[in-house]
Amino acid sequence: MSSGYLSLLQALDPLFPVGTFTLSNGLETYVQKNLVCNAQTLTEYLNAYIYTLPTNDLGFAAKAAMGEPCEMLDEICTASKSPAELRNGSLKQCIRFIKAETVLGEYTGLNNYSQMIDSGICRGCYPVALGLFMRDTGTDIVQGLEMYCYTLLSSAVNHAVKLVPLRQLDGQKCLSETMKGIPEAVHKAIDTETDDLGISGAGFDLRSMQHEKLYSRLYIS
Repeated sequence: MSSGYLSLLQALDPLFPVGTFTLSNGLETYVQKNLVCNAQTLTEYLNAYIYTLPTNDLGFAAKAAMGEPCEMLDEICTASKSPAELRNGSLKQCIRFIKAETVLGEYTGLNNYSQMIDSGICRGCYPVALGLFMRDTGTDIVQGLEMYCYTLLSSAVNHAVKLVPLRQLDGQKCLSETMKGIPEAVHKAIDTETDDLGISGAGFDLRSMQHEKLYSRLYIS
């Protein structure tokens, strides 16, 4: 394993202090509306989620890792996150991620992005920062994106197991089934045209917006 791969493994670990555990990305609304209520409906949710990732978070990370201008990616990523909670959550993750990684090492891309955020040129988007980190560490882009995609799915499963609730084994079965689509999602993300970034599932955005008005909730998005 390369040092870059291991650095990314640490960065995507649930224990890494970026606050991922506080974000359900609208899944909490799906559970409250009884749309995700068992293993079958969770699998359906995950399959729909992975379908949207190549033109969303996975696509932004891919383009940043490939060297696309981070100012442009930041602007599109910010504009594409219609729900305020998703924009704010991505910003908070980004700031915490950059702060932590710049303490652990010297990363040119992340430092430049941090300066652009501080100066107001960029807002700050977690997928863009993660893609820059992959580029800075020299991580193989396919392996890096596969790992990122896995953590996005794993995080959703972890939230669902607690919210529905489900058995841990049921959650792992859903994850195992959905993982089969990771290689295709990664290659789609790499091949996605910049003009297509931001295409999203309206249902996910609507549930995230509804989350802001839930009577009671466990997560901040």
